[in-house]
Amino acid sequence: KTYFRLYTRDLGKLLASELHGDMERLIFNCLQAGEEVFDPQFHTMDKAVEDAAIIHAKGQGRWGTEERGIFKVLCAAPPQHVEQMNKVYADKYGYTLIKAMEKELGGNVGEACGFMLGMKLRPYQTVAELIKSACAGFGTDELLLSVTIIRYQHIMQSVMSAHIELYNKTIHDRVRSECSGNFKKLLLAVLTAAWPEE
Repeated sequence: KTYFRLYTRDLGKLLASELHGDMERLIFNCLQAGEEVFDPQFHTMDKAVEDAAIIHAKGQGRWGTEERGIFKVLCAAPPQHVEQMNKVYADKYGYTLIKAMEKELGGNVGEACGFMLGMKLRPYQTVAELIKSACAGFGTDELLLSVTIIRYQHIMQSVMSAHIELYNKTIHDRVRSECSGNFKKLLLAVLTAAWPEE
């Protein structure tokens, strides 16, 4: 509704024209299903066992992957339930859900599904890894770096702690080494609002 109000275009139609196949199914499941609110009466350990079995049966437990069913379960599951499913899946099938999806899904769809699961299971580490990936290789993906820092400003203190733990340096240090000029100043100002440097 908000997208239509701002741009007088239907977001679903726009995405349908840009996406295809499994990526389209994943994105539309995220848009339409909506993440459920955790209910301990419904999201029980028995439900986690059942959902882990569904994901396995539609993925590693069959010839060919039935992505639609996997995405339906994963997109709707609240983080606490995904944690329970992840433990059950790893104990029973030998892989975490993220590893299982990496094995079953390839390319951009695998990355997108892994990111979604990461944001449900370990959001601060996932965002810290995204910031590092924006700076990996030859040149910095300035759009990804700036969008990530701005989009996740509300959790940046926790992301900063995760980044320091993972990489032994602050995001400030990463920005200083990867960026220059006014762009560097802007990102440092945004970061300092969340994590003032001494």
